[in-house]
Amino acid sequence: MQKKFLCIIIVNFFHYHKGGLMKGGDADEFIDYITEYDACVRHKGYVYRFFTSFHPGRQTYRVSIEKYRWTEEAFHDFVELVYTYESDDLEDCLNHVTEDILWDGRSFYELEKSLTWIDW
Repeated sequence: MQKKFLCIIIVNFFHYHKGGLMKGGDADEFIDYITEYDACVRHKGYVYRFFTSFHPGRQTYRVSIEKYRWTEEAFHDFVELVYTYESDDLEDCLNHVTEDILWDGRSFYELEKSLTWIDW
């Protein structure tokens, strides 16, 4: 009976979390982290800065991703705004940033195993 229970837990974990293994940290922790702080991942020579913000006038949240060239100096060589989504619900923003196509035709969890969470 215990083996059956363990298998159900493992199956449910992989059903919920569809990605691979992010280098430098856990992908779900990364998403939780950006609710409070900015966080960066490195991918193919670029740094992607994920952050959330709250607009008090509109009472909305925004999640954004900015792309930078990888340099020694943080936030020095901005390339483009890659993604932005706005909603009156922070959880909705987080769901969209993990499920929407971000770049290379893939979602966050599809990109996860090729991302490295870095301090930059």
